[in-house]
Amino acid sequence: MKGEMELEFVFKMFIYIVVVLVVISLITVFRKEILSSLNLCQVFPQGCQSGECKTSEVSEAVIDSNALKKYCDFCWGKTGSKKYGENCLCFILKGNFTPLTFSNQNCLLDCSKQASAVMINYDYLLGKVFIKC
Repeated sequence: MKGEMELEFVFKMFIYIVVVLVVISLITVFRKEILSSLNLCQVFPQGCQSGECKTSEVSEAVIDSNALKKYCDFCWGKTGSKKYGENCLCFILKGNFTPLTFSNQNCLLDCSKQASAVMINYDYLLGKVFIKC
């Protein structure tokens, strides 16, 4: 006897493979949490959220459907298309706004009165950009 059972090597390799697969799956599942806790965003920026939400104040003489579409697309481009992880007030449009019909697949107009300012914000839970008075 050599002190080793016939299938001992096979079972050792099986256990090693299972352990390696479990560790790899845990790393892939918790990748964002690991990167955020280690703060490796400066070394490996591909795992980090790009940019912060900054509110811009813009003046327009008349806020019409073209202006709403332009700023809605800007807001969607920096938040919704990148699946931004929190609510964001993208723009405050100042100008004369009268109620109009507006349709966009990523934006919802939630303003039915005349106003002097319109807020364009992203809601991450619903995944939409809302335009409010």
